[in-house]
Amino acid sequence: MRKAIAELDAEQRAQLLYVADIGTAMLSSALVVCILQAIVDLFGAV
Repeated sequence: MRKAIAELDAEQRAQLLYVADIGTAMLSSALVVCILQAIVDLFGAV
């Protein structure tokens, strides 16, 4: 993987990091939504 990334030019590396940042943001937001949904379900059942 490192070898493949080393072969990319600066613009391609920047685009790859941008996609990775979007993926991280989506994962984080999905995790927050799941946690909030679990809290709502917990207190809604009481």
